Amino acid sequence: MQEIKIWTIAEDDSGNLTAEPVDTTDHTETEKQLEDLLVKTPDLLMPGLRLVGRQTPAAGGALDLLGVSEDGNLIVFELKRGIPTRDAIAQVIDYASYLGNLETEELITHVSQRSGAGGIEKIEDFRSWYEREFPNNPDGYIGRPTMALVGLGADDRTRRMVDFLLTGGMDISIITFHAFKKGETIFLAKQIESKAPERPPGGPVRYTKTENLAALGELAERTETAKLLESMAEFFRNGLNGYEWPSRSGYSYSLVEQTEKGKPSYRVYVSLYISEAKKGKVQLVFQQRALQAAKEQFDKLLDVNPQRYTKSHGNLQIWVKSESDWGTLRAELNPVISGIIKGWQDKNREQESGTILEE
Repeated sequence: MQEIKIWTIAEDDSGNLTAEPVDTTDHTETEKQLEDLLVKTPDLLMPGLRLVGRQTPAAGGALDLLGVSEDGNLIVFELKRGIPTRDAIAQVIDYASYLGNLETEELITHVSQRSGAGGIEKIEDFRSWYEREFPNNPDGYIGRPTMALVGLGADDRTRRMVDFLLTGGMDISIITFHAFKKGETIFLAKQIESKAPERPPGGPVRYTKTENLAALGELAERTETAKLLESMAEFFRNGLNGYEWPSRSGYSYSLVEQTEKGKPSYRVYVSLYISEAKKGKVQLVFQQRALQAAKEQFDKLLDVNPQRYTKSHGNLQIWVKSESDWGTLRAELNPVISGIIKGWQDKNREQESGTILEE
Protein backbone atom coordinates (compact mmCIF):
# COMPACT_ATOMS: atom_id res chain seq x y z
CA MET A 1 0.00 0.00 0.00
CA GLN A 2 1.31 3.44 -0.94
CA GLU A 3 1.94 5.88 1.90
CA ILE A 4 0.79 9.46 1.37
CA LYS A 5 2.45 12.33 3.23
CA ILE A 6 1.83 16.07 3.17
CA TRP A 7 3.71 19.10 4.47
CA THR A 8 2.88 22.74 5.12
CA ILE A 9 5.27 25.26 3.56
CA ALA A 10 6.05 28.56 5.26
CA GLU A 11 8.73 31.25 5.42
CA ASP A 12 10.89 31.65 8.50
CA ASP A 13 12.06 35.01 9.87
CA SER A 14 14.95 35.07 7.40
CA GLY A 15 12.67 34.53 4.40
CA ASN A 16 13.71 30.92 3.88
CA LEU A 17 11.10 28.31 3.00
CA THR A 18 10.48 25.56 5.53
CA ALA A 19 8.41 22.39 5.27
CA GLU A 20 6.66 20.94 8.29
CA PRO A 21 5.04 17.49 8.15
CA VAL A 22 1.32 17.13 8.85
CA ASP A 23 0.47 14.05 10.89
CA THR A 24 -1.98 11.43 9.68
CA THR A 25 -5.10 11.21 11.82
CA ASP A 26 -6.68 8.11 13.32
CA HIS A 27 -8.56 6.20 10.61
CA THR A 28 -11.23 5.20 13.12
CA GLU A 29 -12.28 8.83 13.53
CA THR A 30 -12.32 9.50 9.79
CA GLU A 31 -14.21 6.31 8.90
CA LYS A 32 -17.23 7.43 10.90
CA GLN A 33 -17.32 10.79 9.12
CA LEU A 34 -16.49 9.82 5.54
CA GLU A 35 -19.86 8.61 4.24
CA ASP A 36 -21.81 11.54 5.72
CA LEU A 37 -19.22 13.94 4.32
CA LEU A 38 -19.45 12.42 0.83
CA VAL A 39 -23.25 12.64 0.89
CA LYS A 40 -23.14 16.33 1.83
CA THR A 41 -20.28 17.08 -0.60
CA PRO A 42 -20.47 14.63 -3.54
CA ASP A 43 -17.96 16.73 -5.51
CA LEU A 44 -15.32 15.13 -3.27
CA LEU A 45 -15.95 11.94 -5.22
CA MET A 46 -16.33 13.43 -8.70
CA PRO A 47 -16.91 16.97 -10.04
CA GLY A 48 -20.58 17.53 -10.84
CA LEU A 49 -21.71 14.23 -9.26
CA ARG A 50 -25.39 13.97 -8.26
CA LEU A 51 -26.26 11.33 -5.67
CA VAL A 52 -29.65 9.65 -6.13
CA GLY A 53 -29.51 6.82 -3.60
CA ARG A 54 -27.94 5.79 -0.29
CA GLN A 55 -28.05 2.35 1.31
CA THR A 56 -30.71 1.29 -1.20
CA PRO A 57 -31.80 -2.37 -1.23
CA ALA A 58 -30.54 -4.50 -4.12
CA ALA A 59 -30.42 -8.23 -4.82
CA GLY A 60 -27.10 -8.74 -3.04
CA GLY A 61 -27.66 -6.35 -0.12
CA ALA A 62 -27.68 -2.60 0.46
CA LEU A 63 -26.02 -0.41 -2.18
CA ASP A 64 -23.87 2.23 -0.42
CA LEU A 65 -24.20 5.16 -2.83
CA LEU A 66 -25.76 5.50 -6.26
CA GLY A 67 -24.96 8.58 -8.33
CA VAL A 68 -25.12 10.18 -11.75
CA SER A 69 -21.90 11.64 -13.14
CA GLU A 70 -21.49 15.07 -14.71
CA ASP A 71 -21.91 13.40 -18.12
CA GLY A 72 -25.03 11.48 -17.10
CA ASN A 73 -23.60 8.02 -16.42
CA LEU A 74 -25.01 5.92 -13.58
CA ILE A 75 -22.31 5.13 -10.97
CA VAL A 76 -22.32 2.56 -8.16
CA PHE A 77 -20.10 3.40 -5.17
CA GLU A 78 -19.01 0.75 -2.69
CA LEU A 79 -17.69 2.44 0.46
CA LYS A 80 -15.46 0.75 2.98
CA ARG A 81 -14.64 2.01 6.45
CA GLY A 82 -10.98 1.29 5.95
CA ILE A 83 -9.14 -0.34 3.05
CA PRO A 84 -11.27 -1.89 0.24
CA THR A 85 -10.51 -5.60 -0.21
CA ARG A 86 -11.30 -8.13 -2.93
CA ASP A 87 -14.68 -8.73 -1.25
CA ALA A 88 -15.54 -5.12 -2.03
CA ILE A 89 -14.85 -5.78 -5.71
CA ALA A 90 -17.33 -8.66 -5.69
CA GLN A 91 -19.93 -6.48 -4.00
CA VAL A 92 -19.67 -3.55 -6.39
CA ILE A 93 -19.85 -5.88 -9.42
CA ASP A 94 -22.88 -7.60 -7.89
CA TYR A 95 -24.68 -4.28 -7.42
CA ALA A 96 -23.76 -2.98 -10.88
CA SER A 97 -24.85 -6.21 -12.58
CA TYR A 98 -28.17 -6.10 -10.72
CA LEU A 99 -28.90 -2.55 -11.92
CA GLY A 100 -27.56 -3.23 -15.41
CA ASN A 101 -29.95 -6.17 -15.86
CA LEU A 102 -33.08 -4.24 -14.88
CA GLU A 103 -35.49 -3.27 -17.61
CA THR A 104 -35.69 0.50 -18.18
CA GLU A 105 -39.01 0.93 -16.36
CA GLU A 106 -37.78 -1.26 -13.48
CA LEU A 107 -34.64 0.87 -13.14
CA ILE A 108 -36.65 4.11 -13.12
CA THR A 109 -38.96 2.70 -10.43
CA HIS A 110 -36.00 1.36 -8.44
CA VAL A 111 -34.29 4.76 -8.23
CA SER A 112 -37.49 6.77 -7.74
CA GLN A 113 -38.85 4.65 -4.90
CA ARG A 114 -35.55 4.41 -3.04
CA SER A 115 -34.41 8.02 -3.28
CA GLY A 116 -34.96 10.51 -0.46
CA ALA A 117 -33.24 8.58 2.36
CA GLY A 118 -30.06 9.36 4.28
CA GLY A 119 -29.74 12.95 3.11
CA ILE A 120 -30.33 12.15 -0.58
CA GLU A 121 -32.71 14.25 -2.68
CA LYS A 122 -36.18 12.76 -3.12
CA ILE A 123 -36.87 12.12 -6.80
CA GLU A 124 -40.51 11.46 -7.62
CA ASP A 125 -39.89 10.41 -11.22
CA PHE A 126 -36.29 9.52 -12.11
CA ARG A 127 -36.89 9.66 -15.87
CA SER A 128 -38.32 13.19 -15.72
CA TRP A 129 -35.61 14.33 -13.31
CA TYR A 130 -32.90 12.91 -15.55
CA GLU A 131 -34.33 14.48 -18.70
CA ARG A 132 -34.32 17.89 -17.00
CA GLU A 133 -30.75 17.50 -15.72
CA PHE A 134 -29.22 15.92 -18.85
CA PRO A 135 -31.21 17.18 -21.83
CA ASN A 136 -28.54 16.19 -24.35
CA ASN A 137 -28.33 12.61 -23.14
CA PRO A 138 -31.90 11.75 -22.09
CA ASP A 139 -31.31 7.98 -21.80
CA GLY A 140 -27.69 7.97 -20.65
CA TYR A 141 -28.59 6.09 -17.46
CA ILE A 142 -29.48 2.98 -19.48
CA GLY A 143 -26.83 0.28 -19.80
CA ARG A 144 -23.95 -0.88 -17.66
CA PRO A 145 -23.27 1.38 -14.66
CA THR A 146 -19.78 2.63 -13.82
CA MET A 147 -18.30 1.20 -10.60
CA ALA A 148 -16.08 2.80 -7.97
CA LEU A 149 -14.51 1.47 -4.77
CA VAL A 150 -14.06 4.11 -2.09
CA GLY A 151 -12.04 3.81 1.09
CA LEU A 152 -9.10 4.93 3.18
CA GLY A 153 -6.31 3.50 1.04
CA ALA A 154 -6.18 0.28 -1.00
CA ASP A 155 -4.09 -2.87 -0.74
CA ASP A 156 -1.94 -4.25 -3.55
CA ARG A 157 -4.24 -7.22 -4.17
CA THR A 158 -7.26 -4.97 -4.71
CA ARG A 159 -5.25 -2.71 -7.03
CA ARG A 160 -4.05 -5.65 -9.08
CA MET A 161 -7.56 -7.08 -9.47
CA VAL A 162 -9.07 -3.74 -10.46
CA ASP A 163 -6.31 -3.10 -13.01
CA PHE A 164 -6.95 -6.54 -14.48
CA LEU A 165 -10.67 -5.79 -14.81
CA LEU A 166 -9.87 -2.47 -16.45
CA THR A 167 -7.75 -4.13 -19.12
CA GLY A 168 -10.74 -6.37 -19.85
CA GLY A 169 -12.96 -3.36 -20.53
CA MET A 170 -14.79 -3.19 -17.18
CA ASP A 171 -15.59 0.38 -16.05
CA ILE A 172 -14.27 0.34 -12.47
CA SER A 173 -12.01 2.60 -10.41
CA ILE A 174 -10.53 3.00 -6.93
CA ILE A 175 -10.88 6.30 -5.08
CA THR A 176 -8.96 6.56 -1.82
CA PHE A 177 -8.98 9.24 0.84
CA HIS A 178 -6.23 10.04 3.35
CA ALA A 179 -6.84 12.14 6.44
CA PHE A 180 -4.32 14.43 8.13
CA LYS A 181 -4.55 16.63 11.18
CA LYS A 182 -2.69 19.72 12.32
CA GLY A 183 -3.94 21.32 15.48
CA GLU A 184 -7.73 21.28 15.26
CA THR A 185 -7.75 21.31 11.45
CA ILE A 186 -8.34 18.08 9.49
CA PHE A 187 -7.10 17.83 5.89
CA LEU A 188 -8.51 15.32 3.43
CA ALA A 189 -6.52 14.19 0.40
CA LYS A 190 -8.05 12.24 -2.49
CA GLN A 191 -6.19 9.86 -4.77
CA ILE A 192 -7.61 8.07 -7.83
CA GLU A 193 -5.50 4.92 -7.95
CA SER A 194 -7.15 3.13 -10.87
CA LYS A 195 -9.43 4.79 -13.38
CA ALA A 196 -11.44 3.58 -16.35
CA PRO A 197 -10.91 5.33 -19.71
CA GLU A 198 -13.30 8.13 -20.57
CA ARG A 199 -16.59 7.01 -22.08
CA PRO A 200 -17.51 8.37 -25.49
CA PRO A 201 -20.09 11.16 -25.17
CA GLY A 202 -23.75 10.51 -25.69
CA GLY A 203 -25.91 7.48 -25.13
CA PRO A 204 -28.84 5.57 -26.59
CA VAL A 205 -31.51 8.22 -27.21
CA ARG A 206 -34.95 6.63 -27.17
CA TYR A 207 -37.14 9.69 -27.73
CA THR A 208 -36.82 12.38 -30.37
CA LYS A 209 -37.54 16.04 -29.73
CA THR A 210 -40.76 15.73 -31.71
CA GLU A 211 -41.92 12.74 -29.64
CA ASN A 212 -41.11 14.55 -26.41
CA LEU A 213 -43.05 17.65 -27.50
CA ALA A 214 -46.07 15.52 -28.36
CA ALA A 215 -46.00 13.75 -24.96
CA LEU A 216 -45.44 17.06 -23.16
CA GLY A 217 -48.39 18.64 -24.96
CA GLU A 218 -50.67 15.80 -23.92
CA LEU A 219 -49.52 16.07 -20.29
CA ALA A 220 -50.02 19.84 -20.33
CA GLU A 221 -53.60 19.39 -21.58
CA ARG A 222 -54.37 16.78 -18.90
CA THR A 223 -52.93 18.96 -16.14
CA GLU A 224 -54.48 22.19 -17.50
CA THR A 225 -51.11 23.91 -17.70
CA ALA A 226 -50.63 24.36 -21.46
CA LYS A 227 -51.00 28.15 -21.54
CA LEU A 228 -49.04 28.75 -18.34
CA LEU A 229 -46.23 26.41 -19.38
CA GLU A 230 -45.87 28.07 -22.78
CA SER A 231 -45.83 31.56 -21.24
CA MET A 232 -43.06 30.56 -18.82
CA ALA A 233 -41.15 28.72 -21.55
CA GLU A 234 -41.25 31.78 -23.81
CA PHE A 235 -39.83 33.94 -21.01
CA PHE A 236 -36.78 31.72 -20.45
CA ARG A 237 -36.42 30.89 -24.14
CA ASN A 238 -36.03 34.57 -24.99
CA GLY A 239 -34.38 35.71 -21.77
CA LEU A 240 -31.59 33.15 -21.48
CA ASN A 241 -31.17 32.60 -25.22
CA GLY A 242 -29.75 29.17 -24.38
CA TYR A 243 -30.45 25.66 -25.57
CA GLU A 244 -34.03 24.53 -24.93
CA TRP A 245 -34.74 20.82 -24.64
CA PRO A 246 -38.28 19.46 -24.18
CA SER A 247 -38.60 16.37 -22.01
CA ARG A 248 -41.84 14.45 -21.63
CA SER A 249 -42.65 16.48 -18.51
CA GLY A 250 -41.18 19.95 -19.06
CA TYR A 251 -38.38 22.06 -20.51
CA SER A 252 -34.75 22.61 -19.57
CA TYR A 253 -32.59 25.60 -20.51
CA SER A 254 -28.86 25.07 -20.87
CA LEU A 255 -25.82 27.27 -21.47
CA VAL A 256 -22.48 26.09 -22.83
CA GLU A 257 -19.68 25.60 -20.30
CA GLN A 258 -16.34 23.85 -20.33
CA THR A 259 -15.99 20.51 -18.59
CA GLU A 260 -13.09 19.75 -16.26
CA LYS A 261 -11.17 18.57 -19.32
CA GLY A 262 -11.79 21.79 -21.23
CA LYS A 263 -14.47 20.44 -23.59
CA PRO A 264 -17.62 22.48 -24.34
CA SER A 265 -20.80 20.96 -22.95
CA TYR A 266 -24.36 22.10 -22.24
CA ARG A 267 -25.17 22.63 -18.55
CA VAL A 268 -28.76 23.05 -17.33
CA TYR A 269 -29.44 26.33 -15.50
CA VAL A 270 -33.25 26.42 -15.38
CA SER A 271 -35.96 23.75 -15.62
CA LEU A 272 -39.74 23.77 -15.91
CA TYR A 273 -41.72 20.75 -14.78
CA ILE A 274 -45.38 19.68 -14.75
CA SER A 275 -46.84 16.71 -12.91
CA GLU A 276 -50.05 14.70 -12.89
CA ALA A 277 -50.11 15.22 -9.12
CA LYS A 278 -49.98 19.05 -9.37
CA LYS A 279 -52.89 19.99 -11.61
CA GLY A 280 -52.79 23.57 -12.86
CA LYS A 281 -49.26 24.22 -11.54
CA VAL A 282 -45.81 24.49 -13.12
CA GLN A 283 -42.64 23.97 -11.11
CA LEU A 284 -39.75 26.35 -11.78
CA VAL A 285 -36.32 25.06 -10.73
CA PHE A 286 -33.13 27.14 -10.67
CA GLN A 287 -30.10 24.86 -10.60
CA GLN A 288 -27.23 25.49 -8.21
CA ARG A 289 -25.02 26.87 -11.01
CA ALA A 290 -27.71 29.50 -11.72
CA LEU A 291 -27.77 30.52 -8.05
CA GLN A 292 -23.99 30.86 -8.07
CA ALA A 293 -24.00 32.89 -11.29
CA ALA A 294 -26.56 35.42 -9.99
CA LYS A 295 -25.95 35.25 -6.25
CA GLU A 296 -26.57 38.94 -5.58
CA GLN A 297 -29.86 38.96 -7.51
CA PHE A 298 -31.13 35.77 -5.85
CA ASP A 299 -30.24 37.11 -2.40
CA LYS A 300 -32.37 40.19 -3.09
CA LEU A 301 -35.20 38.03 -4.41
CA LEU A 302 -35.23 35.87 -1.28
CA ASP A 303 -35.01 38.91 1.01
CA VAL A 304 -38.28 40.22 -0.46
CA ASN A 305 -40.26 36.97 -0.23
CA PRO A 306 -38.34 34.07 1.37
CA GLN A 307 -41.46 31.98 2.05
CA ARG A 308 -42.28 31.73 -1.64
CA TYR A 309 -39.30 29.56 -2.53
CA THR A 310 -38.04 26.15 -1.42
CA LYS A 311 -34.39 25.16 -1.30
CA SER A 312 -33.58 21.52 -1.98
CA HIS A 313 -30.08 20.08 -2.37
CA GLY A 314 -28.62 23.28 -3.73
CA ASN A 315 -31.53 24.12 -6.06
CA LEU A 316 -34.22 26.78 -5.66
CA GLN A 317 -37.78 25.72 -6.48
CA ILE A 318 -41.20 27.32 -6.73
CA TRP A 319 -44.59 26.05 -7.90
CA VAL A 320 -46.35 28.67 -10.05
CA LYS A 321 -50.09 28.22 -9.54
CA SER A 322 -51.69 30.49 -12.16
CA GLU A 323 -51.02 32.91 -14.99
CA SER A 324 -51.59 35.90 -12.70
CA ASP A 325 -49.13 34.39 -10.22
CA TRP A 326 -46.63 34.04 -13.06
CA GLY A 327 -47.21 37.67 -14.12
CA THR A 328 -46.08 38.86 -10.69
CA LEU A 329 -43.14 36.49 -10.53
CA ARG A 330 -41.96 37.27 -14.06
CA ALA A 331 -41.36 40.93 -13.17
CA GLU A 332 -39.26 39.86 -10.17
CA LEU A 333 -37.15 37.52 -12.29
CA ASN A 334 -35.94 40.00 -14.92
CA PRO A 335 -32.84 41.08 -12.91
CA VAL A 336 -32.19 37.42 -12.05
CA ILE A 337 -31.98 36.47 -15.73
CA SER A 338 -29.57 39.33 -16.38
CA GLY A 339 -27.47 38.19 -13.41
CA ILE A 340 -27.37 34.58 -14.64
CA ILE A 341 -26.15 35.64 -18.08
CA LYS A 342 -23.45 37.92 -16.66
CA GLY A 343 -22.29 35.30 -14.15
CA TRP A 344 -22.17 32.65 -16.88
CA GLN A 345 -20.16 34.94 -19.16
CA ASP A 346 -17.70 35.74 -16.36
CA LYS A 347 -17.29 32.04 -15.58
CA ASN A 348 -16.59 31.23 -19.24
CA ARG A 349 -13.97 33.98 -19.43
CA GLU A 350 -12.25 32.57 -16.34
CA GLN A 351 -12.33 29.04 -17.78
CA GLU A 352 -10.92 30.21 -21.11
CA SER A 353 -8.17 32.13 -19.35
CA GLY A 354 -7.29 29.05 -17.27
CA THR A 355 -7.16 26.88 -20.39
CA ILE A 356 -4.81 29.32 -22.09
CA LEU A 357 -2.52 29.37 -19.06
CA GLU A 358 -2.43 25.56 -18.94
CA GLU A 359 -1.54 25.34 -22.62
